Amino acid sequence: MTTEPVPAPRSGSRPARWAYAWWAAVGALLGLGLAAILTIGPVLLLVGGVLAGAGVLLRAARNRSAVAVVGGLAAAPGYLAWLNRAGPGWVCETTATRTSCVQAWSPWPFLVVALLLVAATVFLLRRVRP
Repeated sequence: MTTEPVPAPRSGSRPARWAYAWWAAVGALLGLGLAAILTIGPVLLLVGGVLAGAGVLLRAARNRSAVAVVGGLAAAPGYLAWLNRAGPGWVCETTATRTSCVQAWSPWPFLVVALLLVAATVFLLRRVRP
């Protein structure tokens, strides 16, 4: 059984779509890990760190697709905006047996941060084009 070497990507070629998804997943795991640092965050940070290390070692992922980490970071503020979508103020939920209320924040600052991170990713991807 012979193994053929994997050809290196051409200098002007586009990175594979899976590479962008890889780095976006790394960014999402790191962002959500920081947002949830007191609960499941350390596990998410560990998985994100392992994926980042593997991405650095993979030749096909060591390219401009790593900019997608910034876009992946938008997952955390986007999720926080979604959780607080009924805010700001007290938000109550009533079921047949009970009523529970929570204090919600304004979702707009979280949404603005998420959109700025996505816009920064688009800007950086256009900037690092070959």
